[in-house]
Amino acid sequence: MKRSLTLVLVMMLVLSLALTACGPKAPAEPAEPGEPAASEPKLLRFAIGAEPPALDQQIATDTYAIMLGNHLYEGLVRVKAGEVIPGMAEKWEISEDGLTYTFHLRDAKWSDGKAVTASDFEYAIKRLLNPATASEYAFQGYYIQNGEEYNTGKITDPSQIGIKAVDEKTLEIKLKVPTGYFLALTNFISLFPVRQDFVEAQGTAYASEADKILYNGPYVLKEWKHEEGLVLEKNPEYWNKDAIKIDKVEIAIVTDSNTAMSMYEAGDLDFVALPKDRVEEFDKAGKANFYYDGAEFYFQFNVKGRNKEVGKLTGNANFRKAFGYAIDRQGYVDAVLKNGSDAATRYALPLLAGVNDLFAKEYPLDFYPKNADPAKAKEYLDKALADLGMTIDKLPAIEFLTDDSDTARISAEAIQDMLAKNAGIKLDIKQVPFKQRLELMNKKDYDLVFAGWGPDYDDPMTYLDLWVIGGGHNNTNWEDKTYTDLINFCKSASDVKERADKMFEAEKYLLENGPIVPVYFRRRAWTHVDGLTGIIRNFIGSDPDFVFADITK
Repeated sequence: MKRSLTLVLVMMLVLSLALTACGPKAPAEPAEPGEPAASEPKLLRFAIGAEPPALDQQIATDTYAIMLGNHLYEGLVRVKAGEVIPGMAEKWEISEDGLTYTFHLRDAKWSDGKAVTASDFEYAIKRLLNPATASEYAFQGYYIQNGEEYNTGKITDPSQIGIKAVDEKTLEIKLKVPTGYFLALTNFISLFPVRQDFVEAQGTAYASEADKILYNGPYVLKEWKHEEGLVLEKNPEYWNKDAIKIDKVEIAIVTDSNTAMSMYEAGDLDFVALPKDRVEEFDKAGKANFYYDGAEFYFQFNVKGRNKEVGKLTGNANFRKAFGYAIDRQGYVDAVLKNGSDAATRYALPLLAGVNDLFAKEYPLDFYPKNADPAKAKEYLDKALADLGMTIDKLPAIEFLTDDSDTARISAEAIQDMLAKNAGIKLDIKQVPFKQRLELMNKKDYDLVFAGWGPDYDDPMTYLDLWVIGGGHNNTNWEDKTYTDLINFCKSASDVKERADKMFEAEKYLLENGPIVPVYFRRRAWTHVDGLTGIIRNFIGSDPDFVFADITK
């Protein structure tokens, strides 16, 4: 965290001691011989690239909120390095037909000392599905009987949703169809509990400040200085507090990767993402660590554009494919990212599970080439121009929306150059803060955006169902009944092989007709101080996961 915040905290501590003192204090008594000295609280410090837009469990959508939610809250289970372990539920049963899950909650408390109950989970999931909540992640509750029907207004009685608090410690959830990854999905922030009385008392201010949140996870949020940083402290009410080794976490908000690197080298951070021009240096020194974080980055088109002229182009599938062939993916990851990321020649993340092996192994696909194909790009551009009765000299410039970080600028300029060189397409770059980019995307106030998505669970559906008609994250204006029907079939299919076949068909259809063009699967390079152990870098869920981490200095 920035030195200024640390200094403020120290000064506040000194002031509080002075205000509570009634007179001169005697110096602390030394430890008796053989008595261990009190240990220093363990502190972890790192940086994130932007302010989390929301920490409301049923509203949050971004990676920073998901990471923080993993440490401030706890769902029915936890996922630790891919393994499902008990969370708020100490045990559970699944019916033979795979449709009914019965969870038995442990004795656990909210941060105000009141018990966490099955009703808190029932309320949370019904809140997620309530149309008035307008949650972009409402579809995570569609696996539950009548979840989709309630969210879309086909039914209005929430008691018909397949979730019920049988008693204070027993929660029953009934699914529409057997869903193998549902247990792991309960570790996702949207399905985390909230307490009705507290949420309703806070109203629209809920989760907007540190003191307007209740916590049931390993940490509580002690301070939230918007756009500057957050301070987490170990939750004394957490049921498993003895397993939590780190007492305090300081998270700085730093948009510039080189600034974060300087803070690490100055001793102000304990781990950091390596800027692209430092990766080779740290790798040679044996100090670089690499991992796939699950994120895929792609061009996302608003098929109606910000105006009709641009919308003619972005709404044309041949024009979008011209983009796809004009991008030198391998050159981009090698020259711009320099972190070992992979060129994305398909949409589904290659790490995701299939029927008996990885989905990408069972259903191989290279829809786009790794390197640019200018001839193919021109071929599709010519088709688009013919479709629209336009000439290339009359093409309007397309606004390219991206974040305001230094890495986003470098990335956008590289892409801008590729499109101009390989297809004669002009992009105007618009950089905005992360939160504003999300707002513009949700308002559909953009032409083209460089967007990314990380998996919520280990199945290709976590990517594929984004683009259905009415999907909570489908802010592209693309509405395709054929694609939506394919996805709906997959969600109701009981035959796993038939389901996988249809998911592959849906992936190919999306690449041929849809509003996205994949660019790369991200691999990250990072380094950390000596003595930091147990931190998990995930490709699904919270990244990083420091729940069971430890640090010694």
